[in-house]
Amino acid sequence: MILPLVQELNPGVPPDVLAQRLQDMTGQGYRCAAAFMDDYCIGVAGIWLGTRFWCGRYLDVDNVIVDPQYRGTGIGQRLMDWVESYAHREGCETMVLDAYVTNHPAHKFYQRNGYQIIGHHFVKSLRSTG
Repeated sequence: MILPLVQELNPGVPPDVLAQRLQDMTGQGYRCAAAFMDDYCIGVAGIWLGTRFWCGRYLDVDNVIVDPQYRGTGIGQRLMDWVESYAHREGCETMVLDAYVTNHPAHKFYQRNGYQIIGHHFVKSLRSTG
């Protein structure tokens, strides 16, 4: 149900690959909160729980996506509010997330929600090395 929205953030990844990745991720602890209008998924926020040295128990917010026609209606805020309440219930000390450097609307949204940019997320592709 969430894959059409996930495709929005990952247009270069074939749908069958996204479906397989979702299955793999679910087995690794991925969960999500979703918003629905009738039977249609209009918003999703993925969540991972973990523990790290620097921040203790944390909730990682992954791929917050709202259907374009519902953006600006408060769906994203309600998802984030629910996720934060869930993090408190799970005993998390911190919430973390990544946003693409070019996604300025997301930066503003997260900063309005109390998130601070404290570092850089580095990525190295292993597809062409081996």
